[in-house]
Formats: sequence, C-alpha cells, structure tokens
Amino acid sequence: MIGVFVYSILCVLMATAHAIRVEGNVATNGILADVRQLNPTTTVSLSGMHSTLILANGSFVFEQVPPGSYLLEVNSIDFIFSKLRVDVKEDGQVNGAYAGNGIGWDNTGYSVPYPFTFRARAHAEYFTEKQAFNMLAMFKNPMFLMIGFSAIMMFVMPKMMKNLDPEMMKELQDSQASTQNMMKEVPSLSQMFSQAQQQAKQRSQR
Repeated sequence: MIGVFVYSILCVLMATAHAIRVEGNVATNGILADVRQLNPTTTVSLSGMHSTLILANGSFVFEQVPPGSYLLEVNSIDFIFSKLRVDVKEDGQVNGAYAGNGIGWDNTGYSVPYPFTFRARAHAEYFTEKQAFNMLAMFKNPMFLMIGFSAIMMFVMPKMMKNLDPEMMKELQDSQASTQNMMKEVPSLSQMFSQAQQQAKQRSQR
C-alpha cells in the first residue's frame, strides 16, 4: 500500500517537472485602444483543453502545460485575433507560429516570439450594413429601362401619330392589320401542344 502511494507521488512529481508555463499578453493598437474594452467573458484557450482569463494589464498565463502541440486563441465576441500554433517541448522550450483556417496543421505561418503578444485585427461584425438607396444603380436596371421606355412611348406615340400625313398613317395602319392577321394564323402554344399529343397517340396506336 505504501509502495503504491509513493509511486503515485513520484508520477505526480514527474508530470509536474515536465509541465511548462505558457504566457503572453493582449496589446493595444488602433483597433483595441484599451484592454478594458474587452468583454469580461473574453478568455484565452489552448486547444479547448486549457482556458484562462485575461488580467487587467492584458497578460495571461497557463501553468503546468504538458508537452505537446496546441492551438492558442483569444476568444472574444467583440474583436478578431490571429490564432497561433504553440509547440511545448519537453526541455521547456515554447515555440509559436501563426495558424490559419483551412490550412494543414503542419503548415504554419511566420514564427512568433515568446512570450506571445496578441493584437486585435478587426472588430467582429455579425450584421451586414444595409446599402443606401442608389439612384444610378436603379437607372442601370434593365427592367427599369424597359418600363421607362414603354411609359415614354405611351405619351410620345399619340403625338407622333397626329403629325403623320394621311398616306403614312394609312401605311402604318395597313402594316398593323397585316401583322395582326399573321398572328391570328399562327397557332397558339396550346394548339401546337394538342396537335403533338394527337400525333403521338396515333403513332402509338399503329
């Protein structure tokens, strides 16, 4: 029993001896002018297994981190920060490099000096701002152009017709009458569809 107790203590001591301290800070810039602008719920996490709060001076610390590779990120609802891949070595060395979304874990960006410093890249935006009314875009709309042209022709055509001489008026009326007769002679879509069905039925009966 005593041997098991001693063995457990030795395992704990060995794990503690290999545990490393990982630390860094959140620095101010033109986007984040004061660390106190961060929401109180803002945390820093290591692959979701370790999480800590940010102190008033912007610093954060992870105690007793086992050797391994981790994703270090600032979890903020108001600001966007870069993510880092952190490699904790057994000899106590801590290395970091930028990590990107959609990139393989082995493909890292530029190395980052330790202790790590995070700076806000942008404000987090969850809503798309509604675009203001654009008169020019409305006039470029093909549908608007067609409606506008039709409306203009409704007012212009009667005046143009009044100014036509009798001979041109008669030619225009004859042209319209011939066009209407041609349209009457052309079968409608429903008639064409009905004829096609009848022909198909006759072929199947044969």
